[in-house]
Amino acid sequence: MRQADLRTITQHRLSSRLQVYGGCQLAAKKDLEKKFMNKRLLPAYPLFVNDPFFSIWSGGDVLNQTDAMFWNGRLRKTYGVVNADGQTFSFLGMVDGATPLEQTSVSVTAFTTEYGFTCDKFDLTVRFVSPLLPTDVELAARPVCYMGYEITPRQAIGKLTVSLALHECHCYDRVEDFVIGGAFEMQGYQTAFFGLNRQHPMSHTGDSFAADWGYWYVSAKQAYFLAESDWNRFVGCGTIDYNYIENDKKYIAGFDSYDNVAAGKTLAGKMTVAFDDLCSIFYFGEWLKGYYFRDGKTIFDAIDQAYNDYETTLAKLSVFEIDLDKRLQNYDEDYRLLCVAALRQTMGAHKIVQNAKGQLLFLSKECHSNGCIATADITYPSMPLFLLYNPSLVQGMLAPIFDFARMPVWKYDFAPHDAGTYPYCLGQMYAVKANADKNDRFVSNMFRRNRQSGIIVSHPMVYQYPQNAEIYNFDCQMPIEECSNMIIAAYASVRCGGDDKILRDNYDTLKTWYDYLDHAGLVPERQLCTDDFVERLDKNVNLSAKAIVAIKCFALVAKRFGHGDDEQRAEKRLAEYLDEFYRHFDGVDHLPLTYDSDESTYGLKYNMAYDVLFGFGLFSEEMREREMDYYTSRAGKLSVALDNRYDLTKTDWILYTCALTDDRAKQRALYKGVAEFLRTSPCRVPFSDLYHVDGGLIKDFQNRTVQGGIFILLLKDELQKNK
Repeated sequence: MRQADLRTITQHRLSSRLQVYGGCQLAAKKDLEKKFMNKRLLPAYPLFVNDPFFSIWSGGDVLNQTDAMFWNGRLRKTYGVVNADGQTFSFLGMVDGATPLEQTSVSVTAFTTEYGFTCDKFDLTVRFVSPLLPTDVELAARPVCYMGYEITPRQAIGKLTVSLALHECHCYDRVEDFVIGGAFEMQGYQTAFFGLNRQHPMSHTGDSFAADWGYWYVSAKQAYFLAESDWNRFVGCGTIDYNYIENDKKYIAGFDSYDNVAAGKTLAGKMTVAFDDLCSIFYFGEWLKGYYFRDGKTIFDAIDQAYNDYETTLAKLSVFEIDLDKRLQNYDEDYRLLCVAALRQTMGAHKIVQNAKGQLLFLSKECHSNGCIATADITYPSMPLFLLYNPSLVQGMLAPIFDFARMPVWKYDFAPHDAGTYPYCLGQMYAVKANADKNDRFVSNMFRRNRQSGIIVSHPMVYQYPQNAEIYNFDCQMPIEECSNMIIAAYASVRCGGDDKILRDNYDTLKTWYDYLDHAGLVPERQLCTDDFVERLDKNVNLSAKAIVAIKCFALVAKRFGHGDDEQRAEKRLAEYLDEFYRHFDGVDHLPLTYDSDESTYGLKYNMAYDVLFGFGLFSEEMREREMDYYTSRAGKLSVALDNRYDLTKTDWILYTCALTDDRAKQRALYKGVAEFLRTSPCRVPFSDLYHVDGGLIKDFQNRTVQGGIFILLLKDELQKNK
């Protein structure tokens, strides 16, 4: 890479960090500057994030005053230290025997979390880079993350070593087991690995679980598989040694060492962390490795490419971030913070694979909300990020639902909720009857679902079940929700530039789902929807709005493929639904929660968002602005509750609601509370989308892909620009 290019990238990164800081003036007094540069930005900071099983975070504001964790909060000891002439200083994790460096700054961009540290011997900048570029599937699917550093001695140092170490707890979930490992000499660097001696890939499904299979790798100039006593010796005196002790805990560690470093001379380097899960996804009978490995490449190919392409990778990320800055130039720092907080989390809670038909599959995990894979009502809220940058990823989310809906066991005329439990696409697991019916000899003992109980389970192959299998409880289904989600998302993926093959190949299924909305969509009967955290609703107005938008989308799909009769029927039903909707709510100040409730109730009507984005004109501007005025009147410090029943709110739906207006002040009145939640919530876990507006405590959900919905305002800008 040319020096001028590197200088441009460095200047951009500095500019981006200052913007996230809120435009801090570097000439400010140093004590105020240090406090400002270290202020809290997020409840948890992404360090190494690639997929639902490769996800390491810091839950504190000072990197060396807390230990790293998995996305669910479980401990994942990850240590970073610098040894200078025999004295060891820590910058990552709470390292026994090391002196914690003073942290001087923390900043977050779309792909990088960067920290500054200092002591009397040197200044250190360390950055954690997860190259989850939505416009580059090959790069995003490569299971390797970076730790880059620059270190500048304040005085001459005879021997300087930077080290990154992972403890063996990365190798298992809850039950410790024997760990093996080793190291390899590569071209110009070394890599060390470890994993369980017993490898059972894909041996469980569930929600709040890590994989207890696969192998972890650390790469640096030197890399070791170490006993804990060897690691402690290095921390104590700087000596790197290998002595195998079978019963010791194990580490893998990378070391970059430098001799006779002059004061003021900046040293720069990088290390990598990689995870090979061996097998990534079960897809209706196919065992699929990660997308990067689809043509026979190995984890060593991934590590070697990543290690040698560091600057090239940073340049790709910088191009994206420069473009993101341009898109954000008319927004404030709160919205910028929301976008950079959302991107790595949204990308990294998916797994990218390719099936035997050559389909790209982009499979979400419902983290900390039941563990389902490819959930339709997760795809719908998350898709603005992907509609903006890569609509093929949206289509990769939809494919499992379309595929399962054609299987004999799914005999219903509405869309499935999910395709299984991560990492298994084996058929819908939501609403299985065994959860409700304990006295049915056919199904009562067929499933033992796990949420966060710690019970390791593996579900049966539901997709193979015969058509007469009665395994689902209708009362736990979401028929209008999921039919609408799938129709809107499929249409949107093509409207935003994706291949229309997904509409052509699945037209018959989409029509079946439209038929359901045609007779049941206007005034939904009591049923589950994605927001029933308190109780099911009867005659849900927001769900009705979603069905209306979906009917319009289907009419346009029918028109696209010359199905004139279907188009006319859908347009006729749409006109009838809208006439009744406007008649029923004529003269109201704001729309109530349900058709049979009054104006003492309300609920965010976020499902009108795609009507606005696609310019359908179904819901009048006057109606939408009245809604926004009412919501802003109820907004507090942490934004507005989802509806009048409880103090819970959803981050994705707040941003969807912001899309109902072009008024920046009204938008900000809602989303600024979400930014305040990020800065103040007492729950130090990855960005939750479900929290109490009274105090900021979260409820279950964390590290979910739905934060992709935060990008809906940028998607709206793009669609309006290209209108």
